[in-house]
Amino acid sequence: MLIHLANLLLLGCYLVRDILLLRVAAVVASGCFIAYFMMLDAPNWEAASWNVVYVVVNAVQIALLVRERVRGQLTPTEAALRERIFPWMPAHKFATLVRLAVLARVEPGDPALVERGQAVEALWLVQDGELEVVVDGRCVATCIPGDFVGEMAFIDRVAASATVRARVPSTLLVWDARRLDGMLADEPEIQRGFHAALGTNMSQKLRRKAMQVVSGTV
Repeated sequence: MLIHLANLLLLGCYLVRDILLLRVAAVVASGCFIAYFMMLDAPNWEAASWNVVYVVVNAVQIALLVRERVRGQLTPTEAALRERIFPWMPAHKFATLVRLAVLARVEPGDPALVERGQAVEALWLVQDGELEVVVDGRCVATCIPGDFVGEMAFIDRVAASATVRARVPSTLLVWDARRLDGMLADEPEIQRGFHAALGTNMSQKLRRKAMQVVSGTV
């Protein structure tokens, strides 16, 4: 009975997507294997010992995952931001992402966030307010809450194609491009959610631009 239960639990490990649940199931399965091998008429000490090793390794990883998730508790503001912009990203992973950023306040008349033709060393996310995108002295677009700024330069590693500055007092999340790039390389789950958010926002911007063209406001 124990051997069948252990193998069913191992099968369950292949079906769950949450790594914490996977490791918990693996520990229970190893425990069943240990009990089974110890209850044989001739106990299999070698197999039981290896399963003790598996339990220890998974127990350590479970402790690390629990600590990460406890530290990853979101504030109400962060939770609302995740729900609106990063719904594909697990909360504890979003906590890692958002705490890499710094909060900045910009006012009309402040130096531009981005200057056309210059390298872009950060990526911004508008939390509130409004920014204007300027090309040759003409406002060609606006960035509203939920919009990223500098995403094309971040993705393509090219100079800015427009100047971006505050139209009204605005609050922004700011990521250093190098630190963000390094973190995304180390965190595939965050990378997937982050790129999904960038893609969605680019699509929203294109739709807004198309509506402006149709309405004749640009």
